[in-house]
Amino acid sequence: MRMLKLAATTLFASLMFTAAAGAQEVVTITNIGRGYFSGPLYVAMREGLFEKHGLKPEVTFVKGGALAFQSVFTRQVDFGILSYEHVLTAAAQGRDLVSIFNITHRPLNNVIVDNEIYKANTGKSLEEKVLALKGKRVGTPSAGGSGEKMLGVLAGRYGLQLPGDVELVYLGTDAATYVGAFKNNLIDAALPFEPAGVLLEQEGLGHTLINLMDGEVEDFRDLNFMTLATHSATVEEKPELVRKVVAVFAEAQDILLDPERGQAIMGAEFSQMPPEANEKAYEVVRQIWSPDGRMSIEGGKKVFNYLQPEGGQEINYEKTFTNDFLPEE
Repeated sequence: MRMLKLAATTLFASLMFTAAAGAQEVVTITNIGRGYFSGPLYVAMREGLFEKHGLKPEVTFVKGGALAFQSVFTRQVDFGILSYEHVLTAAAQGRDLVSIFNITHRPLNNVIVDNEIYKANTGKSLEEKVLALKGKRVGTPSAGGSGEKMLGVLAGRYGLQLPGDVELVYLGTDAATYVGAFKNNLIDAALPFEPAGVLLEQEGLGHTLINLMDGEVEDFRDLNFMTLATHSATVEEKPELVRKVVAVFAEAQDILLDPERGQAIMGAEFSQMPPEANEKAYEVVRQIWSPDGRMSIEGGKKVFNYLQPEGGQEINYEKTFTNDFLPEE
């Protein structure tokens, strides 16, 4: 009899576990490449945070923000890790996307230069550093991307024409591509996503000349930058799903910003990199992760000022982002 009771209890527990697993709501998320900036997504997946909130994540990785934008706008996925630039551009064109969590509040890249340029210009003013790029070949991830836009702001401020005074080379997001380009003398400088900058320094190929990620340039501080975004219809139709996903990212961001836990998780996620490179990459990127996920109208306007998105629609900033789903402090 005791054996029968034990068997029945085991069967009941198994059925309950299966039912609970089956009750998990599927949530689809797209991410741009494999950048370090997506740290909270990796933490959430490795720490089981989606499951903790009753969700089953299905994550896809795409090459480029345009593809991520398209998948969110057409509702092929529920959420996407997208730059606020894409949300702002959509708004200027009358399209409704909404940023719901601010992952980073500063850019994802610094201006990295070869050793010769660095040696000649380290310690100089920002103006002198920018002018040192005249006549140089500068690698950026994509045409019209944030790296190019920010470089354009700096160039214009100090009298350089872009393109014209600077030759732009589009290299994508893969860190190894930038290492190869510097090794083969194909470029003189770059604005790559991390961990490319760190790897270039580790390889002895270059150094950071203009540090956008630590806030050296006022224009690029306190931004709505890399965000978790969704379609406005998803906010209206599935507010509880939105709330759960934001809760996942908020918890993941807290873990990520803990130097011990966060660095260890990122080291495991990017295990192909040497430990010292991971340690440095975490140190560099940690300063751009938003401490609370909040966005602001001021942060949106700063992005508009350098982005200058095309489109005839007036921007209503309050419709381009919301802090309403953030956990209460």
